[in-house]
Amino acid sequence: MKLLAGLIGIAACMQQAVSLTPPPGADALAKCSNVIVRKEIRSLSADEWNTYKDAVNSAYNDRWIDWFGFLHEQVAPVVHSNAVFLVFHRKLTRDYEKILQRYSPSLAVPYWNEVLNYQDPTSSPVLSDNYFGGDGDAANDGCVPSGIAKDWTLVFPQSHCLRRKYGEGMSMKSWYSPEFVTSILQSSGTYADFRSGLENTVHGLPHLTLGGDMNTMHSPLDPVFWLHHANVDRLFAQWQAADPEKRTYEYNGYDIQNKAVSLDDYLTSTTTHVYEVMRLGYGDMCYTYDTLQSGGASSNSLSRRQKCIPRPTKATQTVKSLPKTVLEKYYPSFAKSGVSSVFEIELPDIDPRHPMASDINATAPATPWKPSEKMRGHMPKPATLTDEYIEMMYGNKSEVRSWERLAAEMVDELNAANYLSPYLYDRD
Repeated sequence: MKLLAGLIGIAACMQQAVSLTPPPGADALAKCSNVIVRKEIRSLSADEWNTYKDAVNSAYNDRWIDWFGFLHEQVAPVVHSNAVFLVFHRKLTRDYEKILQRYSPSLAVPYWNEVLNYQDPTSSPVLSDNYFGGDGDAANDGCVPSGIAKDWTLVFPQSHCLRRKYGEGMSMKSWYSPEFVTSILQSSGTYADFRSGLENTVHGLPHLTLGGDMNTMHSPLDPVFWLHHANVDRLFAQWQAADPEKRTYEYNGYDIQNKAVSLDDYLTSTTTHVYEVMRLGYGDMCYTYDTLQSGGASSNSLSRRQKCIPRPTKATQTVKSLPKTVLEKYYPSFAKSGVSSVFEIELPDIDPRHPMASDINATAPATPWKPSEKMRGHMPKPATLTDEYIEMMYGNKSEVRSWERLAAEMVDELNAANYLSPYLYDRD
């Protein structure tokens, strides 16, 4: 329960109804009568984990895992590195969730807030033997020897085991930090800006550095794919919820053909309009996230305005203590007078070493959580995407490198300010 409380945050909020005028078509979408809640994977109880694991294995036995890998590869050229990315993958993840609900009707796909383990992603209990398994065995064709998929034989694109190759044969480097994610949430004024920032940074590195099947266009074969994309979607939902009147139906940018996108567009290979996936809690989007329920928010957070006075986490207070010039550049909401939206702060007070709640044999670390003083002023820079990965994703290399430079500059400025990230600890 402590983990869940930390993930959701503690806030004193007043709920005020927002007057939204849905675009034509969206106004006909019915409000969901039953809204499930997607939780962080580490907060699942033993029963919830077993239910999810059994449903995933049932989907594998019925060849749905192969199907989603096939589907994703077929549409890959048009759903990456352009405006379609977030909305298409929102629907894809929801479609997968609905398949799993055939085996357990109340099931919700969990998300993995992987940035909490940005210093050393391999240390996350999510990648431990009893859950999703770790690196592939180089002596056995890269097969993952443990975890939920250890006995799987996938048939697409040919018969093979689930494969991973950490760092594509090199050591796993750091991912993007909670500090950087918070900066994206606060600095992105348009959907196009937010999509570009999220896809080219937080989204890309786990795919590349977990390697194996995750570093292909049939990446949904790896069960970690769905945890990862549920988290990407959660951040999208939080960005929307920070300014729901403006952002609930905001959709701009260009598609793969450099054509301006529209809410009336059909999502690739579907009969679903974009406007049908924009508002959680309506139509077929009958889910929300635990982080959208801070301070007792309704399960349909995007239809509410949260005027929150957050009780800031220690991590938030640490970032807010940075020099004003740094705040103005990377954290504009913190730099302004007044109150930030709780949804644009991704700085929970969670020990990166925290075990899975479902692991009844695990114990929390014996020593109290505090960052290592040895890491003060030594925040690591995130790894960068390879040219090969960018090309596979049909990406714009200059756009990707621009985001990577911004992330590196942010780390340099935080280190120059003698900043100590609350998520860095001694690994000895």
